[in-house]
Amino acid sequence: ELIINTAKKNKIPFQRAAASRVTGTDTDAFAYATGGVASSLISLALRYMHTTVESVAKEDVGNVIQLIYESLQQIKNNYDFRYLK
Repeated sequence: ELIINTAKKNKIPFQRAAASRVTGTDTDAFAYATGGVASSLISLALRYMHTTVESVAKEDVGNVIQLIYESLQQIKNNYDFRYLK
């Protein structure tokens, strides 16, 4: 919710994707390590990953950077990351 609300508030375009299995990133390991660690995956759309011609849209890179920055600004001391309160 924090990331989605931040994106909407700052008019940062985003898309959601649900993953019912592993994401292929380290986020899964973080989320389940030591009983659970607050984790979120912000991905960047790209083509030809891990090749010499990997490519992304420059605007998407800027939007990802802005979304991460603005989201981190929302996290205050003692922020409660629980899903259910």
